[in-house]
Amino acid sequence: MRALGNILTDKKVLALCRLCLLLWLFFFLSASKVFSQAPGMLEFAGRVVKNGAPLSGATVTVLRNGTIEQEVMKPGKNGKFRCYLVFGVDYKITFSYPGCVDMHLMVYTSRLPKERSDLFPLYQTEVPFFETNDPKIRVSKFKNPFTKVIYDGKKAFMDDEAYLAAFTKDLIIDQAELDKLAAEKSAKEKAEKDKADAAEKAKKDAEEKARRDEESRLLAEQKAKRDALEKEAELARLKAEAESKDLMNETMETEAMRLQREKEAKQLLAKKNREIKSKYENELLKLVAENERFAKEKAFNKQKREAHTNTVIEQMRRETELKAKADKLREDIKLKKKKELQNKQYKLSEMRKLVEAAAFAERSVQISNQKDFPEPGTYQRRELPNVAVTVDDGLIKTVRTTTVTLGKEIINYRKETTFYGSVTCYKNDKQIDEVIYNVEVDYFSSYKNK
Repeated sequence: MRALGNILTDKKVLALCRLCLLLWLFFFLSASKVFSQAPGMLEFAGRVVKNGAPLSGATVTVLRNGTIEQEVMKPGKNGKFRCYLVFGVDYKITFSYPGCVDMHLMVYTSRLPKERSDLFPLYQTEVPFFETNDPKIRVSKFKNPFTKVIYDGKKAFMDDEAYLAAFTKDLIIDQAELDKLAAEKSAKEKAEKDKADAAEKAKKDAEEKARRDEESRLLAEQKAKRDALEKEAELARLKAEAESKDLMNETMETEAMRLQREKEAKQLLAKKNREIKSKYENELLKLVAENERFAKEKAFNKQKREAHTNTVIEQMRRETELKAKADKLREDIKLKKKKELQNKQYKLSEMRKLVEAAAFAERSVQISNQKDFPEPGTYQRRELPNVAVTVDDGLIKTVRTTTVTLGKEIINYRKETTFYGSVTCYKNDKQIDEVIYNVEVDYFSSYKNK
């Protein structure tokens, strides 16, 4: 509808449309007495547009009682469509187009009394389409009908103005609300980004802290082991010295035996030191290996991303080559069609020349075989017909009368055309076929034009 397309309703145009509909209804009510035996129907016509321009390719579906599919239409380049709705049924008419919001309206004719079912009213409308990604349109409202049309035979068509006003009230999203929605979206995206950054930073901090704690723990263990070994070595030395003094005082232990014990003690101490050193080196090697594994995993992920990027680039290159080949093939087809058209035109030109030459030769033969003109005394004058045409435009039908006077003979031709398209032809009040009527009237009309 125009009100929905422009959002702001033009009351003067709406009042004019209502007046036109009342006049149509008046004429149909006047003619209903003549066609009281013929069942009436509602002629529903309209045009689909997008941004004010006609839209072709849309789909218009008519559903009886909202579920039974009655008709599916595809408007042409001018965007116009037309359907006929039988009275006594409520209809749901849907409108769809790729990339645009699906819409529907309701037409209520079930309230029409049976004694008023011989009418032929016409309802015209304009349906604007809106893109689904249009930020200024509240597309959620189109889940409901965008208008409701009621026809009960007592008045003209009744659009549910209260419903239409409520539907179009907040259909357009103003700039303030758009700014608010954009600000909320931006704030939400920023909050999500900050949350992700904080989570990533917390993860890195936790990993760094765990690594430092592990290094501190290893160093503390190594220091404790060194202190224990040094303390044990010192105790062994003091014990050895005490035992040495006791042995020197109490026994006559030889110097060789003392030296042997000191050597064994030193060897034992050296062995324990080597074990501690080996364990410490193993822990360091494990730490270095873990760091190398992390670095290799990072490098592998980087190479994987680069390989994926190279694969996408290669695929794009292949698609470009395929498109270039397809364009070349289409160009070759165009050139081939152009060449075929040129050959066809050349062939037609040559055929036309041959036909002209044959016609010239035939005319030359006819001229050479032409006889002399007849004597003036034997010529008889032929009377030409006198043709008179009258047209009577009535409310229900249009009557065109053609009177032909040929000497003393008078021939009357009559053609009756009703407002709903029915055509009946008569010759001297006898019904004849429309084709015969057209041939004979055109023949006599040619004399009138002369």
